[in-house]
Amino acid sequence: MKRFLTFILTVWMAMAAFAQTMNVVCGNTVYTIPAAECGNMSYANGNELTIYGKTFAIDDITKIYVDNSTVTRNQVKVTYDDASASVYIPYNIWANLTVGINGAHVNIAQDKNVTEEITYTLSGSSTNGSFYMSGKLKSTITLNGLTLTNPDSAAINIQNGKRIAVVVTKGTVNALTDGSGGSQKGCFVVKGHTEFDGSGTLSITGNTAHAFWGKEYVQLKKGAGTINILKAVKDGFNINQYYQQNGGTVNVSNVGDDGLQVSFKTDDNDEREVDVENTGEVLIKGGTLNVSVTAAGSKGVKAEGPVTINAEKSTPNITITCTGGVLVENNDSSSSVCLKSDSLITIDAGTITLTAKGTGGRAMTCDHDIVINDGTLTARSEGSNYGASSGNPWGGGWPGNPGGNSSSNTKNAKCIKAKGNLTITGGTVSAYSASHEGIESKAVMTISGGTINVQASDDAINATGDLYISGGNIYAYSTSNDGLDSNGNMYISGGVVVAFGGSGAETGVDVDEQHKLSITGGQLFALGGRIDSKFGTCTQAYGYSTRNISLPAGSYAVLSQGTTRIFAVKAPASRNGIVCVSSPSMAKNTTYTVGSSNSVTGTEVNGFIDAPTVSSVSSTVSFTGR
Repeated sequence: MKRFLTFILTVWMAMAAFAQTMNVVCGNTVYTIPAAECGNMSYANGNELTIYGKTFAIDDITKIYVDNSTVTRNQVKVTYDDASASVYIPYNIWANLTVGINGAHVNIAQDKNVTEEITYTLSGSSTNGSFYMSGKLKSTITLNGLTLTNPDSAAINIQNGKRIAVVVTKGTVNALTDGSGGSQKGCFVVKGHTEFDGSGTLSITGNTAHAFWGKEYVQLKKGAGTINILKAVKDGFNINQYYQQNGGTVNVSNVGDDGLQVSFKTDDNDEREVDVENTGEVLIKGGTLNVSVTAAGSKGVKAEGPVTINAEKSTPNITITCTGGVLVENNDSSSSVCLKSDSLITIDAGTITLTAKGTGGRAMTCDHDIVINDGTLTARSEGSNYGASSGNPWGGGWPGNPGGNSSSNTKNAKCIKAKGNLTITGGTVSAYSASHEGIESKAVMTISGGTINVQASDDAINATGDLYISGGNIYAYSTSNDGLDSNGNMYISGGVVVAFGGSGAETGVDVDEQHKLSITGGQLFALGGRIDSKFGTCTQAYGYSTRNISLPAGSYAVLSQGTTRIFAVKAPASRNGIVCVSSPSMAKNTTYTVGSSNSVTGTEVNGFIDAPTVSSVSSTVSFTGR
């Protein structure tokens, strides 16, 4: 006892003389206190040492030493060294933390008396370690060159329901891996809402379930770095409130289910109260998101709430690829989709590239409305239809068709589909479907601006309800069906509309026989096997030919009135059919011609040239303005 008391007095004098830091070591936990705070230190009963209100049993103290380190309030350091871990706790939160260390597995519990945010800085590496933290006050987790593998459960498990800031230190590379066959929801688990920041790199491998699981929202700050999801047995990100990306880069690949899934409630059926933050929304305002999924029925991005893509200070860049086919379970089927919302999709900015390659795969689907106001969207569905029988391009399965599957299991490889309204006011939209429709609305479609270029084997653009076109530059090309197809009325009042349909019964512009096509403005060129529309109110002159015109591949169809060239339209391939045209430059009871030419010059916008210069025209057909 006398020797220990003498040692304490020696330490006291050294700290008083040199203003250093005293470190009290208890196993792998180090309690740190600066010299200026050591005034309250007492030794009692021969077996207890009390420093800054914390009482240490003498038998628990491994050693006490003084060094020149700096103690920062509320800053806990956890350092991993293969099979072991050391935890450094500053003096001001000694009384509020309970620390457990088993090898390299660290468990820290914050008590209810914590009043200031604590930062936990994790560094080092271990192949058999983990970090677990619980508490009732918001916290920060700083990853500073951490490589951590837990073969039994989650690598990081934060059971704190408050805001958890995850700072990935600039210039560092960090990696988290969990074990297979466990019961954990993910490799990186956060009970609260997670905010990623810091420009370093974090890679996550999920060998049991999801790579990252969050019970509440996840947000990437503008200064966020790179998060790589290298593997997940289930989803790459599984989030149960909303996802917001303001910056950073997220790469998701090698997952067994969805790349990014956002839900209204947790996956353990823990019902949530509906509040302003519980939206199920995916909100992307900046940064880069790259997702690649391969599983049948998987979704690149799946939201139970709305998907909103707009720009804050940086323009979002999104690339999603799906190669999986159709998943059939209990006689029900689900397509693989790049971007899927159970609510609505709004695109206001960004560069979005969606590619669906699997059978029945789709680029973008929405259970309600799709609104595109700006940005550049490139969407492709390259696979074949699922459940289609030979000779049935619509997918098979109707009554009396023995070759088709049941309708519940038929999935057509449509490119962009809205079960509600679809509205385009601006931006650039390019859509391609190898086996079915390009852009489809199951309700009303409205196009008032933007540049839209669609190629499809079925209808290029299809509306179940009315179709309104008042602006924009539209180029719709179907290889075997209609260019524009409306099952309601079609109203063209502005913009430029170029529509190439198939041959035979297919048309450039098709309006359901119970409805009408009204033309009150804009430029229209349509070519197909026939004219199948009934014309309604047409305050602008229009006309159509009674015999076919042949357009070689690469040639232009030229609308003329005598020697005056009104407009020219580039043929997407070798086409032959009846034409229907309208222009503000046309008049009723006036003769017009449409012919083919390879010698056309002028400013071309989406295959359309206004007032072109044409040296020669051949294979003309004539008609009278109506």
